Amino acid sequence: MAENSAPVNAVRSRYQLLLLMLMPIGVVLLATFVFYTRIGMPEGTRNRGTLIVPPVQVNDLGLRDQQGALVRLESTKPQVWIFLIAHPAACDEACRKEFWEIRQTHVALGKYQNNIRRVWLVTEGQIDAGTSEWLAREQQGLQLLYVQPGQWQQLLQQSVEGAASLQKARFHLVDPRGFVMMYYDAGDTYKDVITDMKFLLKGVE
Repeated sequence: MAENSAPVNAVRSRYQLLLLMLMPIGVVLLATFVFYTRIGMPEGTRNRGTLIVPPVQVNDLGLRDQQGALVRLESTKPQVWIFLIAHPAACDEACRKEFWEIRQTHVALGKYQNNIRRVWLVTEGQIDAGTSEWLAREQQGLQLLYVQPGQWQQLLQQSVEGAASLQKARFHLVDPRGFVMMYYDAGDTYKDVITDMKFLLKGVE
């Protein structure tokens, strides 16, 4: 009897391990579902950012790093989301101020900082030496990615909200699977962003 129970216990242990591994994915998917459908959302609660419906897949753009290698924005940890700043390589003082504010919002997330990455999607041109020095000095942890001119705009024009975001967005929110699902504009405060992110990351450690 003991001999027969050993394989059964081994199988049960494997199922338990699989369940534990899938739990973080389930939390993210459930939070995203509630975010989009409002089902289960407390009365009077709403997302602060503007949803892009349907969401668009950023990896369809063929993203490349500074060395020209293809990169996919997908997280091996399902709880990692991306603040995506889409902007040409030329970045003046007003642009740098935006980057600073987004970085400060990232820092203000406290214990959730590791659940967020910041990415600059360069939509046109190449980063010059001065900008590279500024990034190294003031934007540690920011990932630089490049896309062919016009491709980002073409991707977002697949939806009304996405097209509107081209003129309004300070940055876009990308989920762990690479979908651009929401954007924040000048009317959204850092507290609005933090409220949304704490909801999406609720229960994720």
